[in-house]
Amino acid sequence: MMKKKAVAAILVALLLLFFASTVAGSNAKDEDTDLRIIGAKVVEVADSHISVMARSGVEHVIAIDGNGTKVTIDGKKVSLKDVKEGNVVTVELDAKNPMKFAKNISMRSEQVARASR
Repeated sequence: MMKKKAVAAILVALLLLFFASTVAGSNAKDEDTDLRIIGAKVVEVADSHISVMARSGVEHVIAIDGNGTKVTIDGKKVSLKDVKEGNVVTVELDAKNPMKFAKNISMRSEQVARASR
């Protein structure tokens, strides 16, 4: 009887370890990094920069360029002019650029703010 309890306890511990690492691994994909801001809301769009509010509440001003910044909606390339205030975006920064420069801006169609009519 004691042996069964010990085996059961070990199995429970292994299962807990497995599920804890799985949850931690899946959340790591959704975390902001030094080079990626996920789920940020666009608060300003100008010719040379955008301002986004990160989920943490920190505002970031990021340089953009029509030639150097790629914008996608659902994986399809669109114009930089399609980025509007209120959009929820993921911004990938250019690691080689000394200033905060957006290399990629991606959006999903359900998170794209429509221009007011």
